[in-house]
Amino acid sequence: MRTKLPLVSVIMPVYNGSCFVEKAIESILNQTYERFEFIIIDDASTDSTWGILERFARRDKRVRLLQNDRRVGISESMKKAIRKARGSFLARMDADDIAYTRRLKKQVAYLTRHPETVAVGGQCAVVNEKGTIIGRKTFPTQYQDVYRYIFRLVPLQQPTLMINRRRLPKTFSFYVDGQDTAEELELLFKLFRYGKVENLSDTVLKYRLHEHNTSLQSIKKTFRQTVQSRFKAVTRHGYQPSLAGVAVTLLEALLVSILPEAILRELFFYLRGLKRVRLPKIRLPARLPRLPLAYR
Repeated sequence: MRTKLPLVSVIMPVYNGSCFVEKAIESILNQTYERFEFIIIDDASTDSTWGILERFARRDKRVRLLQNDRRVGISESMKKAIRKARGSFLARMDADDIAYTRRLKKQVAYLTRHPETVAVGGQCAVVNEKGTIIGRKTFPTQYQDVYRYIFRLVPLQQPTLMINRRRLPKTFSFYVDGQDTAEELELLFKLFRYGKVENLSDTVLKYRLHEHNTSLQSIKKTFRQTVQSRFKAVTRHGYQPSLAGVAVTLLEALLVSILPEAILRELFFYLRGLKRVRLPKIRLPARLPRLPLAYR
């Protein structure tokens, strides 16, 4: 008797994402793993995003749409979408990125083979606004490295995340209200309590780098919330950092207070795993044309 494949709930928030959202949606609908629902929540967009979403929903019954009456931000939108999710696995997606066609299949297979793992991400190619690959984002694959490096670097790209919901209590709180930058760190710290968090060695996502990535809107704010999330992890979530990790976090806090945003931008890219970008001085966002804001 054929075993029924687990249902995956792919969740994607979007705000004014008309420039890139079609490619993001198509990349999920073209997955080789077919047993999924695609929950897209529009955070009161003011451009043509909603019309684009409705067109896809009419064509594919796997697309489920939610719409906020007013803008509430990423965290609140994600919480609303997760409450509607029916899948055993939750997969995160962003409205300006592109998933490789075997992403879901590879991650489901990994979580199925490794029941002790609560969440898995993967490696990323970096693309510009035209979709041209300009570099890579690399992340540690082993749990021990992910756990250790989270107090120094960002060890997993949020739109590559897939969570095994069966390892979590029904009362698990995924996101903190009002936290719309560095929210993935807070989530990862919570997940550590329920199993391993790892990354595939495979490249599963094209991460689009452009001037209006949410995390680039205020580098100082992103750094501050990153530091706050790390210290909250120690006091509330039982995380045990190394002395080196504490030193790096304290240094980051100092640098944020004294350095201008232009210099912090370079440090931000390094700490986010951005490598081998074929552009001088890794200053792509400052040189791109201004584009409508889309969630990361």
